[in-house]
Amino acid sequence: MRNIILLCLCLSVLACSTEKKNVPTLSKEHQKALDDFQIMDGFEIEMVAAEPLVADPVAMEIDEDGNWFVLEMPGYPLDLSKTGQVRKLMDTNGDGYPDKSEVFVDSLTLPMGIMKWKKGIIVADAPNILYFEDTNGDNKADKREVILTGFSLSNPQHNMNTPKFGLDNWIYLGHSGSINSFAYEYLFGDKGSDIRYPANPKANILPKNGNGRNVRFKPDSFGLESMSGETQYGHTFDPWGHRFYTDNADHLYHEVLDARYTSTNPNLVIPEAMEKIPDHGDACEVYPISENPNHQLLTDVGVVTSSCGITWYDGGAFGRDFSQVTFVGEPVHNLVHADIIESKGSTFSGKRLLEKKEFLASKDPWFRPVNFYVGPDGALYVIDYYRQLIEHPEWMSEEVNKSGALYNGKTKGRIYRITKKGSAGMNWMNETHLSKESSEKLVELLQSDNGWFRKTAQRLLFHRKDVSVAPALKEIIAKKEAEASVPALWLLSDWGKLTPEDLVSALENKTAGVRENALKIADHQWSLPAFASNKELTQSLIQTAKDTDARVRFQWLCSSAFFTFPEAVALRSNILNQDIDDHWVGVAAIAASKGSEMSLLKGAITHFGNKPSEGKENFFAYVAAALMKKQDVSFLPLTSDAQVSNDWWQAALLKGLANYAEYAEKKISLDENQKNALAKSFLISPDTKMRYAIIGVFKAVGLPTDKTFAKQVFAKFSGSQDAKFQEDALALLTLQKDPAFTSKLIAFIRTSTSESIQLASIKALPNQISAQEMAQINQVYQQMKMPSRKAWIRYQIVNEKYMIPLLKEIANKNIPKTDLEWPQFVELMNSYDANIRKLAREVLAISEDRKAVLQNYLPAADMAGNAAKGKEIFKTNCTACHQIKGVTGIAFGPDLSTLKSRNALSIITEIINPNNSIADKYGNWDLQLSDGTRLSGIITSENDNSLSLKQMGGTVQTIEKYLIKSRVSSKVSAMPNGLDANIKLQDMADLVAFIKGI
Repeated sequence: MRNIILLCLCLSVLACSTEKKNVPTLSKEHQKALDDFQIMDGFEIEMVAAEPLVADPVAMEIDEDGNWFVLEMPGYPLDLSKTGQVRKLMDTNGDGYPDKSEVFVDSLTLPMGIMKWKKGIIVADAPNILYFEDTNGDNKADKREVILTGFSLSNPQHNMNTPKFGLDNWIYLGHSGSINSFAYEYLFGDKGSDIRYPANPKANILPKNGNGRNVRFKPDSFGLESMSGETQYGHTFDPWGHRFYTDNADHLYHEVLDARYTSTNPNLVIPEAMEKIPDHGDACEVYPISENPNHQLLTDVGVVTSSCGITWYDGGAFGRDFSQVTFVGEPVHNLVHADIIESKGSTFSGKRLLEKKEFLASKDPWFRPVNFYVGPDGALYVIDYYRQLIEHPEWMSEEVNKSGALYNGKTKGRIYRITKKGSAGMNWMNETHLSKESSEKLVELLQSDNGWFRKTAQRLLFHRKDVSVAPALKEIIAKKEAEASVPALWLLSDWGKLTPEDLVSALENKTAGVRENALKIADHQWSLPAFASNKELTQSLIQTAKDTDARVRFQWLCSSAFFTFPEAVALRSNILNQDIDDHWVGVAAIAASKGSEMSLLKGAITHFGNKPSEGKENFFAYVAAALMKKQDVSFLPLTSDAQVSNDWWQAALLKGLANYAEYAEKKISLDENQKNALAKSFLISPDTKMRYAIIGVFKAVGLPTDKTFAKQVFAKFSGSQDAKFQEDALALLTLQKDPAFTSKLIAFIRTSTSESIQLASIKALPNQISAQEMAQINQVYQQMKMPSRKAWIRYQIVNEKYMIPLLKEIANKNIPKTDLEWPQFVELMNSYDANIRKLAREVLAISEDRKAVLQNYLPAADMAGNAAKGKEIFKTNCTACHQIKGVTGIAFGPDLSTLKSRNALSIITEIINPNNSIADKYGNWDLQLSDGTRLSGIITSENDNSLSLKQMGGTVQTIEKYLIKSRVSSKVSAMPNGLDANIKLQDMADLVAFIKGI
């Protein structure tokens, strides 16, 4: 079939001799650049464009007639003087290679993406999405339109980028939102505005900067939507429309849940809709071959740190082994990394294409692969920004920034072509003329092995709206073609020519990706009577719910939110039962169950409530939060019975309730019977998780009014030797808010001979105690064991009003400052209260002259360190906020494994002066809620309704936006100055030895 498709369709592109004739002669410099490469066996690389034809390239596009557009961004990193431009490359001598270029568009600021559209091109240039067209044929665009505006003009790698035409005929944009620039806020302080079509005020509008998420749009119909995920520079699709993203050290994400489905149930409360998928981890090792690499002060060496330009290879020319491969650029290490993408339930797993080696690497430290393009010849085109420095000055040393080297290489740039050995030379520039082909020929091209032809043909058909080819598209679907069926389905759907019979045929396709897309289209079409009333389609959908492919079942679950046939509820439950240990399946089931969450819950208890697992516990917590968000407490009777074996899922339900109740818009209330049932469970349950969850609920709703319960708890406490129950009992009893009980707690702290009771009493103290009671506890502080000491310090820091009394006790030397843990130093010294912050920095003896302090520690860089001792120093001082290979810690700040290849001076600088740079996406935010509560942490994700805040200690809290009165980005690192207070010179040498030796 495929060999018929490409017959005579300007495909001398592929049909010429395998000899590379007429390859342009290279200069010595360019030839050396080629000689410096190491490429995977079986492949070869050639330079097909370079300076002076191009300079500073960041993206490219080849249109339907072989016109080659290259997007140039000379302004990176700091120049906003509109030096960006689009060049059009031309082959004037017919040898197949460009020998001339002309400026097609100029006066762009920091352009980050280009795409062919209609008779012109779309360019992503924050804050705008722009359309350019040459209307008079002089190779210069004379028509300029702003399609969208409102995106933030932030640090360049965070600007919206990479417009791509999707399988569903929408244009997709990469976007990760603005960041908090510290050194260059005056340039990149713009946080964006409402994203909108300036030409149509009545069109849909997205909130400020689109909540920092990816965006899709349809210019002709003014469609505009936010996605559920985000990416940095670059994004890609597989042949079935699954979306993959990248972000610096996290080089491979999958957007698992589409925003269409997360929004079907407004009661759904989840922190994230994306999954990191590499099986080799975050900040994975890479294998550069660079000679004399020019790594900067804050560069993470030897691990992925600058991933960008993620591209799914769909060219069909590399062989079957490359049908599931993605490429990412790693410009800091002068290499191209490749992964094989494999199915894993509802999502994917990425494994290295090569072990201990990269697909492409260069000895040249100026080689900066930032993007890729799969061409009409199936070749992979590598876009080389070619600069001495690629890191942004925000994360470089002041000395380098002032050296004048920021723009070294500004007049250079290369584009390489990678092919299998023995492939034909490049000859598509003057031989490609798809715009002249009939619509029937374009339909045939949908069946090409090369994704460039499939996508280009689909785009042209979409623009033409030539419904006369609808029968040909239907024939593709009826013949059960694989890749071609998907664009055929979406084109017919957009044209209003799709029938239920087409979907039935697609649902029977042997390729899972086709069945997935058929389900997506079915849920779009289900509101139309012709589809909803079609019995054959309904039966086909019912059958597809039993699909053997996990991702098809997952898509069915998502789409079922729109299906109205009566069997849908039971089928949804069946998929949930079958796949519950896939985390995303539970989330999708809740998203699809608006109005029937309770039935979903009861079915889950019946089918899998007998055996605990992490996936099941997550599901129960999520479904309880969803029920609470809709003010439905009818599930509460299920959480209380005499069956201890049910405690695990009952605890998960109550945990979900309590977590949501903490930030609920309306105060949650339970009647006395419901409270008494929970009280009974507290007394009989041996499960600490269950008791803890019940305490959380009582915090939100209050204790039973009958005092008998409190007496029973205290009686059991008095006779118990179980330290965990003692702690839980006191934590519950303090909810009485009874001054008499507070006095008992003070007495326990002062006089109890039981260390566990003393510790539990401190943990149980109410938020408010008197100055006299504080003094009584401080009088016995020196006699306390260390766990109780730490609990008392923690109590005073958590309750902000006691921070100053605590600092005074430290100043008076009653409480040694060495008893504080490092995160407590952090919180005190970074307090938003200026008085606390000032006193903390005085009392804790933190010198603000970090350069002077740094000088004192620089000798540690040359000292011999003991890695084993350094590991213990790391455990004591760093694990409260960081993880590192071989040591379990709390993932609040960045994983410090990425520091291992930095030089010792760089590591010491980061420890002594953390404000020297703040890692990407680890900016600290101060939030004030409408009830006066203040929270501080890192915003990890955000959507239209809520955001997720990671707080010190690693806890992630999802907060509804209507509860947020204000949010302000902190101008200092979440890690303040002063770790040196706990670390001696030799300790620093040991710590550096440990970090570098992992």
